[in-house]
Amino acid sequence: MLKLDANLVLTIINLLILVAAMRIFLFKPVKNILAARQAEADRESAQAKARSAEAEAVKARYERTLNETEEERRQIIAKARKQADEEYKRIVGNAKATAKRIEAEAGEEAERTKARILSDAEQEIADMIAAATEKNVGEKTGAGIDDALYNQFLSEVGDKKE
Repeated sequence: MLKLDANLVLTIINLLILVAAMRIFLFKPVKNILAARQAEADRESAQAKARSAEAEAVKARYERTLNETEEERRQIIAKARKQADEEYKRIVGNAKATAKRIEAEAGEEAERTKARILSDAEQEIADMIAAATEKNVGEKTGAGIDDALYNQFLSEVGDKKE
């Protein structure tokens, strides 16, 4: 069995001194180093979370600004389309009004030209009748003059048509 002698007591005392020395000189510094590293890791984690939150806030502002810009772009495009449509309607209306005015002026000009041509034709007919009458009046009298004038008129009109 185990004898309690001086060697055993000294070994136990040595072991206790060694454990106390290891605890003071080895375990406490390692524990302090581990605590410092844990504090550093916690601090860096908190900073990372803060940066992440800040990045999320910036991202949200960016997306909000982007959405506002997109909405503003849509409004500008809608306004431009509306203005273009109004301008188109105005131009088409002006063109239609101008076309109607030109058509009316052309119709009036055609009527004036037609009236002038008819007037000229009537004048020519009257001149031809007068000339035929002058020719034939001196030569014949009565029904003979009428027949001759009529025949001469028809022949002159037929010549002018050809």
